[in-house]
Amino acid sequence: MDVRTAVGGALARVRAGSWAAAQCGLAAAGAWAVATHLLHHTRPFFAPVAALIALGLTGGRLRRTAELAAGVAVGVAVGDLWVGLFGQGTWQIGVVVFLALLVAVAVGGGRLVVTQSAVQAVFVVALPQTPHGGLHRWQDALIGGAAALLVTAVLPADPWKQARRLRASYFGELSEVLRDTAAGVRAGSGAAVADALARGRALEPVLTRWKDALVTGRETSRLSPLRPDRGEYWRSSLRLHDGITRGTRNLRVLVRRAFVALESEQPLPPALPELLDALADALQQTATSDQAIGPLVDLAARLDPVGLGATSLSAQVVVAQLRVAVVDLLDGLGLEHDRARNALPGLVP
Repeated sequence: MDVRTAVGGALARVRAGSWAAAQCGLAAAGAWAVATHLLHHTRPFFAPVAALIALGLTGGRLRRTAELAAGVAVGVAVGDLWVGLFGQGTWQIGVVVFLALLVAVAVGGGRLVVTQSAVQAVFVVALPQTPHGGLHRWQDALIGGAAALLVTAVLPADPWKQARRLRASYFGELSEVLRDTAAGVRAGSGAAVADALARGRALEPVLTRWKDALVTGRETSRLSPLRPDRGEYWRSSLRLHDGITRGTRNLRVLVRRAFVALESEQPLPPALPELLDALADALQQTATSDQAIGPLVDLAARLDPVGLGATSLSAQVVVAQLRVAVVDLLDGLGLEHDRARNALPGLVP
């Protein structure tokens, strides 16, 4: 790796993490200021620490931030109660970790929440004690968590960044599945089509993560006054997600039927590889924009079973699935359903 590549990569990582770093700095400073100047706590260590742990450099997902803030507060509370009763020492650290973990698990905390509750409890037992330190430390932890939540809600990172990334990833991978299927049909290789089918089936979790990212983005955007959201992106993305979910199911049936046809030596439409490549191009375009309606309408106009020479059962099934998948995609991109269906050639009775 040359110096220019290394510097470029470092700058790209800095740009990607700059907003989250700014969030952390603002939350830490705000938590320290509130604890010091409003509550008059002396060196409120746990206020900025709680803010930093709750936010982290992964950006402010509201639910994750709230869970981590709660984990810090639980750990500090358990640690302070134990120190107040039994003091500090080696065995006290072991017991307080045990108790903090159990309390965090009992309230339903996830792995990060449980771990952070134990870590904060250790800090409380290990650090020097000060007068009124128990109540102050717990208050500081709450202040830090509140500061993290406020920054997450008021100044969130781009709420749709993860959803856009997963959309691009899904459409890119699905387009490659179709290209591999086209190549397998051209070569008459059932094994190549089977491999493409396996890759297509493995994409299902990406659809789930994309939907989760959309829900998280919607939650975040609705809470931020600086990111007014009228719901356009949410509605259009949800519609596209639903359309591509239905379309993917039909495309998997298509690929599976193409595999059966190759294995049983049934004829497939000669133009099938070209049609699959055209659909892959449209999917690749849809990865980052909603401007693929024109290419999909053009593709739909070519899907006449008779004109394509779909004579065998497998050929008819493949063309039928391709027709339905294209309509699903047009629906997902916002074209009225009747217009999407009318883009297809009529079927001869």
